[in-house]
Amino acid sequence: MARRLYAMLPSPGEPIEFALATDKGISLLSASSADIDSSDEIVVFVPATEVGCFDVRLPNQGVTELRRSAAFALEDDLAVAVEDAHVAIGQPLPGGSRPVHIVDPALMEQWVSILNTAGLKTARLVADASVLPATPTAIDTGGRILFSINGRRFAADAQLPDDALKALIQKADAPISVSGSQIAQRLGVADAQSSSLPLLGQLAQWAENGPPLTDLRQGAFVSRRQAEIRIGAWRPALILAAAATVTFLSVIALETHALSRLATALDSQARATYAAAFPGAPIPANLASAVRSQNTAPVANRLPFLEATALLYEAVPVDSGISIQSLRYDRATGRLLANMVYPNYGSDADLKNALEANGIAVSLGDSRQQDGQVLGDLTLEAAR
Repeated sequence: MARRLYAMLPSPGEPIEFALATDKGISLLSASSADIDSSDEIVVFVPATEVGCFDVRLPNQGVTELRRSAAFALEDDLAVAVEDAHVAIGQPLPGGSRPVHIVDPALMEQWVSILNTAGLKTARLVADASVLPATPTAIDTGGRILFSINGRRFAADAQLPDDALKALIQKADAPISVSGSQIAQRLGVADAQSSSLPLLGQLAQWAENGPPLTDLRQGAFVSRRQAEIRIGAWRPALILAAAATVTFLSVIALETHALSRLATALDSQARATYAAAFPGAPIPANLASAVRSQNTAPVANRLPFLEATALLYEAVPVDSGISIQSLRYDRATGRLLANMVYPNYGSDADLKNALEANGIAVSLGDSRQQDGQVLGDLTLEAAR
């Protein structure tokens, strides 16, 4: 009988510990006592600090179209270009949306390589924060903090300043359950100590009792066993599709010549347009790549997120009435966008001068008044 086993992504040279899920509960096993079998279903949790977890309403489409639609729906929330992101789509949720998880393809290749080295070639990869309960929750894992706030699940680096952590939990629509004495002390709340299970066991328990997991191993990263299962289920349909394809290709062959001529004409027109837009520049073989590189030239210096947030918090005077409403960091450009609340007009200029004195570039957005306070945007980046 197939078993369900859970594990954390192993570090090089470290032994793997498993959590076995049965009808009687969760039990922990060492790598030697687990006695892994090829029929076992294995889920490996990966750090959600590297995975963007979203819930998105998507149209009814095929798998490939779903991934493309999801990526473009989240384009404004991504720090990388849409075409450079790996997208995994989960099962529909009761409200009609779907889980959409985004991760760097290079990191996915690294994780799959780790699984192969550990002998877990068919294991599923699941973001650890994605299995948290819907109720407001904060879990201290040591190096990172897992959050579930208002239906959004994410992780933050444990080095994030205390004020930033407190700002996150203030958005919760209900009292938050905090697990971990250190994070509870930093947030100024009581340690819930809701479970006697270690982190792996607790994540496994939530995974067992929650909605279907969103496996990151989709598309190019699907395991061989998953591919065989999918092909086996669709074998009768594939036979019929093959017969239809023969007829379809005979029609396509008649149109290929006309399309080829049209493609040649369009390519000539595109090259003429590029030459007019960039006079004197040699016309590249790949026009699309060249245009993207012209529009998104690399930034020489990038301001690290932790350094930017630390400088911002240090620059806000105590009892000044200035507060930080939200932060957004663009990893590609190294820019930190802060939504600020000021006691009056002119305070933003004072804060700008204080930050620039530390050697960073600061730009102010439009200011507006609301409920007796002044709201404005502040952008920090490395000085050029």
